[in-house]
Amino acid sequence: MTRPVNIVIAVVTLFIGYFLQGVLALGASDVPVCSLVLQALGFAFAIGFGNIQNDVLDFESDKLNRPERPLPSGRISVGAAKTAWIVMAILTVACGLADGILSGAYATPSLFFAALVLLLIAYNKKLKHIPLLKNMTVAFLCTTPLILNLLYTVVVIDKTTIAFSARLGSLYPAMLFAFLLTTAREIYKDLEDESGDLMAGIMTFPLIAGAPTARRLAGALAIFCWVLLPLPVMQGYFSKWFLIVAAATLTPTLGAAIISAHQKNYHRAQGLIKVAMFLGLIALVVSTIVDPHYICIFTATYTQVKPTLIY
Repeated sequence: MTRPVNIVIAVVTLFIGYFLQGVLALGASDVPVCSLVLQALGFAFAIGFGNIQNDVLDFESDKLNRPERPLPSGRISVGAAKTAWIVMAILTVACGLADGILSGAYATPSLFFAALVLLLIAYNKKLKHIPLLKNMTVAFLCTTPLILNLLYTVVVIDKTTIAFSARLGSLYPAMLFAFLLTTAREIYKDLEDESGDLMAGIMTFPLIAGAPTARRLAGALAIFCWVLLPLPVMQGYFSKWFLIVAAATLTPTLGAAIISAHQKNYHRAQGLIKVAMFLGLIALVVSTIVDPHYICIFTATYTQVKPTLIY
C-alpha cells in the first residue's frame, strides 16, 4: 500500500538532485548525513501516507479497478489502514522538524514537509476529483524531491553565493521532464481505468473529453518533452552528452509508449513513460559525470568549481 517502488524513485531523485547541484560528490558528501537520512525518511513516510489515505478513500472504486489491492481483497482492514496513514503523516512532519533542528536549517525542511502533507490531503480529498488538475497535481508531487533540493541548499564559493538561476538551471530539466511525463502517464492511467471510473461515478479527463482526445494530449506532452531535450544544452547548463544519451534512449522509449497507447495498451504505455523518466535522470547524471556543467555565480562568469553546502 505504501508503493515502495515510488518511494525508491523519490529517494533516488532526491540524491540525484543534490548530485546535479554539485553538493553530493561520489564518495564524499557535502550534505550532512543526518539531513540525507531524514529527508529520505520524510519522503518515504509522505508517500506511504498519501497512498494509504488514497486507498482508503478509493475503497469502492478500487473494488472495480484494483480488486487485487490489500483493502478491496480484504487482506488489510480499513481501520488498520487509517491508523497507518495517521502515524505516517505525523512521522513525515517529525522528520522535517528533526532535520531543521539538527542541520540548523530550521524552517525550510519543517515547512516543506508540513506543506507536502497538506498538499497530499488536498489531493486525496478534493483535487483528485477535478479532471486534468488531478493529473497535474500528481506530476507536481513527483517533482517535490527536486524542489526540496532547490529550496534547501545555500551554496557558497569563497563566500560568494551561487546565483539562484544557476542552481535552478541544474535542476529545472529534471523537474520539467518529470512534470510533463508524469502528466502523460497519469492520463494513460485514467484511460486504463476508464470503465471502472465510469461505473464508480468518477469523472476523469478521458471520460469528459473522450479517449481519443486524452490519447492525443498525453502523446503531445511526450513529444513536447522530447522536443525540449536540447534546451538545457543550448543554455549551457549541461554538456552535449546529455542530449546524446537522452535522445538515444528516450526517442525509442517515448515512441513505443505513444504507439502502445494508440493500440490501447495503456498499461504498457504507463510503464514505458516511467522508464523514460528514469532514462532522463540517467542522462543528466552521465552528462554531469563525463563533462561537469559550469556553475554561474553572481558575477555572471562561468567557473568549474567545487561548491560547499551551508545552512
